[in-house]
Amino acid sequence: MIRQKPIQVKFKESDAAVTGFAGAAALVQVAHQTGLLAELDRRLPLKQRRRGLSPGTSVLDLMLLSCAGGECIDDLEVLRSDRGVRRLLDRPVMAPSTAHDFLRRFDAAGREGLAGGRRQLLRQVTQATKQRRATLDCDASFFASGVRSAPMSYLGERGWMPMMAFWAELDLIVHEEFRPGNAAPQGDAVRFLKETVAQLPEAVKEIRVRSDSAWYQAEVLDHCQKEGYGFSITADKDHAVQTLLAGVSEPDWRQVHLPPEPSEAEECLREWAFETVHTLERSEFSYRMILLRKERRQPDLFDGEYVYGAIITNLDLPLESQLRWHRQRCNCENHIKELKHGFSMRGLPSGDFEVNAAYFRMGTLAYNLISAFKWLKLDASWRPLTMKTLRFRLLALPALVVRHARRLWLHLPRGHPHLAAFRAALI
Repeated sequence: MIRQKPIQVKFKESDAAVTGFAGAAALVQVAHQTGLLAELDRRLPLKQRRRGLSPGTSVLDLMLLSCAGGECIDDLEVLRSDRGVRRLLDRPVMAPSTAHDFLRRFDAAGREGLAGGRRQLLRQVTQATKQRRATLDCDASFFASGVRSAPMSYLGERGWMPMMAFWAELDLIVHEEFRPGNAAPQGDAVRFLKETVAQLPEAVKEIRVRSDSAWYQAEVLDHCQKEGYGFSITADKDHAVQTLLAGVSEPDWRQVHLPPEPSEAEECLREWAFETVHTLERSEFSYRMILLRKERRQPDLFDGEYVYGAIITNLDLPLESQLRWHRQRCNCENHIKELKHGFSMRGLPSGDFEVNAAYFRMGTLAYNLISAFKWLKLDASWRPLTMKTLRFRLLALPALVVRHARRLWLHLPRGHPHLAAFRAALI
């Protein structure tokens, strides 16, 4: 039996260009090859003097910080002191104080420049994957803040409430709007949807929309219907829906055979559905309404034996296919969780709205850069992996960075299980 012995070591500092983030080289390759950096430099004329880092390079450093696992802007100092990263990039990483100054120069026009870079990434990934359908999962999420200037939300905490639209087929963020914490998730839904669709590449020929009950609005449904977008939206259990539920007789319920939603897996057993047609107040059209009844594992003293719900849609998919497709919108919650924790966006750096809005948009760019990296450089087995796993297996490789024969060399650990994938990512 082998037992671990105590480790007694001595250490000394070295000037060797060693890095623990060799994956920076692969991410810079993707940023260049997709045209992201060139697009940012073209759209972000934020500097008055042509000294130091270009705007696109400054954004790249903040994106690399998120990808490397940095929790705050001051963690740039760790990348800045990494001699291997400095030699890989052939320049110093931006200083934290410079990053704060850079973010303070952003306004709405600057954020639109970042959106232009995001559109460039979307075009490149769409071109490579030949994806022609965009399923948009739209949702808002609360980002807590400890600063006094952050607005108070309906949750009773201070923070921010950005609205986000994810492209389900490609795991890309199409659009986001940074909002104060007291903003209503259902506010300006049609405007946000129009702005989101405007971000999509021209190659996209079919658009579908999924959302929770915040978008259960006649204006949203009718807009989708007129524009030819398929939609599936969780219905609010208002008086009209409750009346429909109460009017379903027992023989009319049809049992469906689907795995329960993750949030209800431990609470609910069997499930039934009933289809009807419903028209919202002020709506110009009637839509397919699917009423749902789920049997509780343990009856509730006040709410009874069943959990009820409903979805509204203009699609004509078979019942179980429709329910299965609608429930895939729950992946949106996983994408938001990934953005918060995998890319460290849960802790925004300032009490200033404009600074946070710019920093958050750069975080979404980092998210999309990683998705582009998966689609363009790695095989399909890497695509489901979280940022944490991707960082551990591939990006946070230790390496010695040397120059030899006028070329840059990475000395990587022999026998690492993912060296082949790393080599392919550098092409």
